[in-house]
Amino acid sequence: MAWIHRYISDEDIQKISEAVQKAEEKTDGEIVPIIVRRSSTVGHVPLTLTLLILLLLVVVELPYSDLLWIRPWVYAWPFLVIVIYYASFFIGRLPWIQKVLVPERDEVEQVHQRAHLEFFTNKVNKTKHHTGILIFVSVMEKKAVILADEGISKKLPNETWDKVLKNLGDQLGKGNWGFGFVEAIEACGHHLKTHFPASSHGENQLKNQLIVKP
Repeated sequence: MAWIHRYISDEDIQKISEAVQKAEEKTDGEIVPIIVRRSSTVGHVPLTLTLLILLLLVVVELPYSDLLWIRPWVYAWPFLVIVIYYASFFIGRLPWIQKVLVPERDEVEQVHQRAHLEFFTNKVNKTKHHTGILIFVSVMEKKAVILADEGISKKLPNETWDKVLKNLGDQLGKGNWGFGFVEAIEACGHHLKTHFPASSHGENQLKNQLIVKP
């Protein structure tokens, strides 16, 4: 997955793994960092882009409609629509185009849905004392989610993670993806060691590395 190196270097990935290991040495909690390329569905983007381009063309050609909407030029429009449609498939692959054409409300909802999916897929809910925590980042949307298992939720309210999320979001906005992860891991580790200090029989139940997915 070469795309990840546009945001996080190999050195950053190593630092993230070390941060998880260091945080978990002081707690029975488990921290799982995950980054995905995108969470939002973008299947509608080519069609939306086609319609927008056609609308723009219609507006631009209005002053010349007397010339363009007569034969033989009028026969060129169906072919033009087809060309624009297929060109939109290639243009629609650009991340910033996808970002623009996915509504903010849909982004938020789909990022949260993907975070919950990864929470269960990566067995964050399967730790011995239900003290797993997921730090989830979706690149295209530049959004983050923190999910804590029920053992943590019983002692720490959801508001506990608001400041951690805000700081992480600020770092993502600045392009400091690796540092943002490390800072969030350290903050989560601080909360966990206070309420779930490491026991003598503590064991590492989940991998410490950053999980990267498309």
